[in-house]
Amino acid sequence: MKNRNKQRLLKLFCVLALVSCKKDDPEPAPAPAPSPTPACYSVKVDVSSDINTPTVWKACTVYVVGVNQISINSTLTIEAGAVIKFKDNVFDNAILVSANGKIQAVGNATNPVVFTSYKDDARGGDSNGDGNASSPARYDWGGIILNSNTSEFKYCHFYYGGEGPSPGSAQPTLEFSYFYGNVDHCTFAYCGGDTTYNGYGVVDARYCENPNFVITNCTFYGNIKPLFLNPHNSLDNSNTFHNPANPSEKNRLNGVFMTSTSNEATTDVSWLETEVPFVLNGSTALGDGLKLILADNVIIKVALLPAAGFNKISIKDGVSFIQGYALPGVFFTSYHDDAHGGDTNGDGSATSPATGDWYGIQDISATIQTNNFCYAWPNILYAAYP
Repeated sequence: MKNRNKQRLLKLFCVLALVSCKKDDPEPAPAPAPSPTPACYSVKVDVSSDINTPTVWKACTVYVVGVNQISINSTLTIEAGAVIKFKDNVFDNAILVSANGKIQAVGNATNPVVFTSYKDDARGGDSNGDGNASSPARYDWGGIILNSNTSEFKYCHFYYGGEGPSPGSAQPTLEFSYFYGNVDHCTFAYCGGDTTYNGYGVVDARYCENPNFVITNCTFYGNIKPLFLNPHNSLDNSNTFHNPANPSEKNRLNGVFMTSTSNEATTDVSWLETEVPFVLNGSTALGDGLKLILADNVIIKVALLPAAGFNKISIKDGVSFIQGYALPGVFFTSYHDDAHGGDTNGDGSATSPATGDWYGIQDISATIQTNNFCYAWPNILYAAYP
């Protein structure tokens, strides 16, 4: 193939020699970036110490975390194509990002950054050198815990995480605690999460009330419970909750779970995901002058009523409101309702919805003249009120 410099020299020669040359040769197409091969990952680096200075984890390299927990106290930059593996010889094998640290893990569509089990030979090769003697599985390692803002994970793949700090316990594979960050074009597969509506999600930002938390274009499948957010977080409709190569492979609790909070949202919030329902595990309220924005076919399910007055949505009539509450396909219903949004609680036909499963949508300015000042929209199902 001709390169550009050679073409320029030939053209110059043609002009000087007054010889006619072809001018319609197409520019050569750029060669695609090579995909890493197992030979690429012949370099293996053991990680057993905290990171206290700016550090780069290189492409085409396997980094093996083999201790209970390492702390990131500075900036860790992870290049496209790097593979991070975690041994399962200790519980809670995790990365903890401190208040002074952050992770910038930016891959690309061809070469993602991979976080996976030490037993995973399909990614980065047979790092533990045991051939086919071991296979990766859910809960092989813990997770990444963020205790600072502005970390970024783009084109990253997370596999087989979610082991908790003690036998039988779970934790998020990616936890933002009270902090925010950016998660984009990432895949989370065969990770944990809890089996209960109020337990951990694979990506967990339940305590992050900052609207700057963003998760977009991500894919979840083969997990227990994929995503747990705060009612202050907006979510668009760009994420996928099934295996693109096998649409029947989903998650056991296939929904976007929202924690209960006593703090009112301080900005407008958009819940636009339509593939799976939003699941509220407690009460949530909109602040004065704000709105919750829904789209066609958004379904909100509310977990079971633990006590009188709990598990409701509170708005102030004429001051705050749910925009799109009457759009086609929008329903507010029980967590046990499989007819709307599918079997979100993952129990098949073991449970059925019933009136009184949750409280209702209440006007806390007390202007709605119905039972307990709750709205009587026809798409409110199985609520105690009105």
